Amino acid sequence: MHTQSRYRAGHGAVPLPRLVRLDRDTSEAALLRQAVLRHRLAPGQTRYVALPVATLPAADADPARVPFAIVLGPAGDPGRAREAAAGFGILDTGPYLRELVDTPERAVLLRAYYVTPQWQGRGIGRAACAAPLLDSLAAEVAPRAREAVLCVNEANSAARRVYEAAGYTATGRTVLGDEGPQHVMARPLTRIPDPAPPRRTENTL
Repeated sequence: MHTQSRYRAGHGAVPLPRLVRLDRDTSEAALLRQAVLRHRLAPGQTRYVALPVATLPAADADPARVPFAIVLGPAGDPGRAREAAAGFGILDTGPYLRELVDTPERAVLLRAYYVTPQWQGRGIGRAACAAPLLDSLAAEVAPRAREAVLCVNEANSAARRVYEAAGYTATGRTVLGDEGPQHVMARPLTRIPDPAPPRRTENTL
Protein backbone atom coordinates (compact mmCIF):
# COMPACT_ATOMS: atom_id res chain seq x y z
CA MET A 1 0.00 0.00 0.00
CA HIS A 2 1.42 3.37 -0.98
CA THR A 3 1.38 6.03 1.68
CA GLN A 4 1.15 9.71 1.02
CA SER A 5 2.06 10.63 4.58
CA ARG A 6 5.11 12.76 5.15
CA TYR A 7 7.23 13.78 8.09
CA ARG A 8 9.80 16.48 8.56
CA ALA A 9 13.39 15.39 9.09
CA GLY A 10 16.74 16.75 8.06
CA HIS A 11 16.16 18.60 4.80
CA GLY A 12 12.40 19.02 5.00
CA ALA A 13 9.36 16.85 4.47
CA VAL A 14 10.04 13.38 3.08
CA PRO A 15 7.67 10.45 2.48
CA LEU A 16 7.27 7.95 5.27
CA PRO A 17 9.21 4.81 4.33
CA ARG A 18 7.74 1.39 3.71
CA LEU A 19 9.56 -1.92 4.09
CA VAL A 20 8.82 -4.18 1.13
CA ARG A 21 9.79 -7.84 1.20
CA LEU A 22 11.85 -8.85 -1.82
CA ASP A 23 11.19 -12.58 -1.44
CA ARG A 24 7.61 -12.18 -2.67
CA ASP A 25 6.47 -12.94 -6.21
CA THR A 26 4.97 -9.54 -6.98
CA SER A 27 5.62 -7.00 -9.71
CA GLU A 28 6.64 -4.39 -7.14
CA ALA A 29 9.17 -6.74 -5.53
CA ALA A 30 10.61 -7.58 -8.95
CA LEU A 31 11.05 -3.91 -9.81
CA LEU A 32 12.62 -3.13 -6.44
CA ARG A 33 15.00 -6.08 -6.72
CA GLN A 34 16.36 -4.61 -9.92
CA ALA A 35 16.54 -1.16 -8.35
CA VAL A 36 18.56 -2.18 -5.27
CA LEU A 37 21.04 -4.07 -7.46
CA ARG A 38 21.99 -0.68 -8.92
CA HIS A 39 22.71 0.89 -5.53
CA ARG A 40 26.10 2.36 -4.74
CA LEU A 41 27.50 3.78 -1.49
CA ALA A 42 30.19 6.33 -0.73
CA PRO A 43 33.68 4.76 -0.80
CA GLY A 44 34.14 5.13 2.96
CA GLN A 45 30.90 3.26 3.65
CA THR A 46 31.54 0.17 1.57
CA ARG A 47 33.96 -1.17 4.19
CA TYR A 48 31.06 -1.51 6.63
CA VAL A 49 28.30 -3.06 4.52
CA ALA A 50 28.09 -5.23 1.41
CA LEU A 51 25.72 -4.22 -1.36
CA PRO A 52 22.76 -6.25 -2.69
CA VAL A 53 24.76 -7.41 -5.71
CA ALA A 54 26.34 -9.81 -3.18
CA THR A 55 23.86 -9.98 -0.31
CA LEU A 56 20.62 -10.42 -2.25
CA PRO A 57 21.67 -13.67 -3.99
CA ALA A 58 22.95 -14.96 -0.64
CA ALA A 59 19.58 -14.20 0.94
CA ASP A 60 17.75 -15.89 -1.93
CA ALA A 61 19.78 -19.05 -1.28
CA ASP A 62 19.10 -19.08 2.48
CA PRO A 63 15.54 -19.62 3.72
CA ALA A 64 16.46 -18.05 7.08
CA ARG A 65 17.11 -14.67 5.42
CA VAL A 66 14.40 -12.29 4.21
CA PRO A 67 15.59 -9.32 2.12
CA PHE A 68 13.64 -6.08 2.06
CA ALA A 69 13.79 -2.68 0.42
CA ILE A 70 13.28 0.65 2.13
CA VAL A 71 10.79 2.38 -0.14
CA LEU A 72 9.72 6.01 -0.38
CA GLY A 73 6.66 6.49 -2.53
CA PRO A 74 5.25 4.41 -5.39
CA ALA A 75 7.39 1.93 -7.31
CA GLY A 76 5.09 0.97 -10.18
CA ASP A 77 7.62 1.09 -13.03
CA PRO A 78 11.42 0.80 -13.33
CA GLY A 79 12.05 4.55 -13.14
CA ARG A 80 9.87 5.06 -10.10
CA ALA A 81 11.33 1.99 -8.43
CA ARG A 82 14.85 3.38 -8.80
CA GLU A 83 13.72 6.68 -7.27
CA ALA A 84 11.75 5.04 -4.47
CA ALA A 85 14.30 2.42 -3.40
CA ALA A 86 16.09 4.30 -0.61
CA GLY A 87 17.83 1.40 1.08
CA PHE A 88 18.02 -2.28 1.80
CA GLY A 89 18.30 -4.78 4.62
CA ILE A 90 17.95 -8.43 5.55
CA LEU A 91 16.22 -10.05 8.51
CA ASP A 92 18.00 -13.25 9.47
CA THR A 93 16.87 -16.00 11.87
CA GLY A 94 19.80 -18.29 11.07
CA PRO A 95 22.51 -19.89 13.22
CA TYR A 96 24.75 -16.78 13.40
CA LEU A 97 22.41 -15.50 16.10
CA ARG A 98 23.89 -18.08 18.48
CA GLU A 99 27.09 -16.03 18.58
CA LEU A 100 25.23 -12.83 19.41
CA VAL A 101 22.52 -13.59 21.98
CA ASP A 102 21.69 -16.12 24.69
CA THR A 103 18.26 -16.97 23.27
CA PRO A 104 18.64 -16.99 19.46
CA GLU A 105 15.21 -18.54 19.01
CA ARG A 106 13.71 -15.32 20.43
CA ALA A 107 15.71 -12.90 18.28
CA VAL A 108 16.00 -11.70 14.70
CA LEU A 109 19.18 -10.24 13.18
CA LEU A 110 19.16 -7.08 11.06
CA ARG A 111 22.07 -7.25 8.62
CA ALA A 112 23.29 -5.80 5.29
CA TYR A 113 21.37 -2.64 6.25
CA TYR A 114 21.94 0.74 4.64
CA VAL A 115 20.31 3.86 3.25
CA THR A 116 21.55 5.28 -0.05
CA PRO A 117 23.66 8.47 0.12
CA GLN A 118 20.96 10.77 -1.26
CA TRP A 119 18.61 9.80 1.59
CA GLN A 120 21.12 9.75 4.42
CA GLY A 121 20.79 12.36 7.17
CA ARG A 122 17.02 12.65 6.76
CA GLY A 123 15.79 10.22 9.39
CA ILE A 124 15.07 7.37 6.96
CA GLY A 125 17.64 4.98 8.40
CA ARG A 126 16.39 5.51 11.96
CA ALA A 127 12.72 5.15 11.03
CA ALA A 128 13.22 1.99 8.98
CA CYS A 129 15.02 0.06 11.74
CA ALA A 130 12.73 1.22 14.56
CA ALA A 131 9.16 0.51 15.65
CA PRO A 132 6.68 0.21 14.11
CA LEU A 133 8.18 -0.43 10.66
CA LEU A 134 10.81 -3.05 11.43
CA ASP A 135 8.71 -4.60 14.18
CA SER A 136 5.83 -5.24 11.79
CA LEU A 137 8.14 -6.94 9.32
CA ALA A 138 9.81 -8.94 12.09
CA ALA A 139 6.40 -10.16 13.24
CA GLU A 140 5.92 -11.70 9.78
CA VAL A 141 9.42 -13.11 9.43
CA ALA A 142 10.05 -14.27 13.00
CA PRO A 143 6.80 -14.30 15.00
CA ARG A 144 8.54 -15.76 18.06
CA ALA A 145 11.23 -13.07 18.14
CA ARG A 146 11.18 -10.65 21.04
CA GLU A 147 14.29 -8.61 20.22
CA ALA A 148 16.01 -7.17 17.16
CA VAL A 149 19.79 -7.56 17.05
CA LEU A 150 22.46 -5.99 14.86
CA CYS A 151 26.23 -5.59 14.69
CA VAL A 152 27.96 -2.28 14.07
CA ASN A 153 31.65 -1.75 13.41
CA GLU A 154 33.34 0.02 16.30
CA ALA A 155 34.68 2.65 13.86
CA ASN A 156 31.26 3.39 12.37
CA SER A 157 30.16 6.00 14.89
CA ALA A 158 27.60 7.55 12.52
CA ALA A 159 25.70 4.27 12.18
CA ARG A 160 25.87 3.67 15.91
CA ARG A 161 24.21 7.04 16.57
CA VAL A 162 21.40 6.12 14.17
CA TYR A 163 20.83 2.81 15.92
CA GLU A 164 20.86 4.42 19.35
CA ALA A 165 18.27 6.94 18.16
CA ALA A 166 16.14 3.98 17.02
CA GLY A 167 16.26 2.43 20.50
CA TYR A 168 19.15 -0.02 20.23
CA THR A 169 21.67 -0.32 23.06
CA ALA A 170 24.99 -2.10 23.26
CA THR A 171 24.75 -5.54 24.84
CA GLY A 172 28.41 -5.65 25.88
CA ARG A 173 29.25 -8.36 23.35
CA THR A 174 31.76 -7.88 20.56
CA VAL A 175 32.32 -10.05 17.50
CA LEU A 176 35.10 -9.90 14.93
CA GLY A 177 34.01 -8.81 11.46
CA ASP A 178 35.90 -8.52 8.18
CA GLU A 179 36.76 -4.89 8.98
CA GLY A 180 37.48 -5.28 12.69
CA PRO A 181 35.51 -5.58 15.93
CA GLN A 182 31.77 -5.07 15.84
CA HIS A 183 29.57 -4.17 18.79
CA VAL A 184 26.38 -6.15 19.23
CA MET A 185 23.33 -3.95 19.79
CA ALA A 186 19.73 -4.93 20.51
CA ARG A 187 16.32 -3.55 21.36
CA PRO A 188 13.00 -5.12 22.36
CA LEU A 189 10.50 -5.65 19.58
CA THR A 190 7.08 -4.10 19.98
CA ARG A 191 4.39 -6.75 19.90
CA ILE A 192 2.02 -6.11 17.02
CA PRO A 193 -1.51 -6.88 18.29
CA ASP A 194 -3.79 -9.13 16.30
CA PRO A 195 -6.81 -7.39 14.77
CA ALA A 196 -9.68 -7.30 17.23
CA PRO A 197 -12.62 -9.55 16.31
CA PRO A 198 -15.74 -7.71 15.17
CA ARG A 199 -18.12 -6.81 17.97
CA ARG A 200 -21.43 -8.61 17.90
CA THR A 201 -24.55 -6.48 17.79
CA GLU A 202 -28.19 -7.22 17.32
CA ASN A 203 -27.63 -6.68 13.58
CA THR A 204 -24.69 -9.10 13.30
CA LEU A 205 -25.56 -12.17 11.21
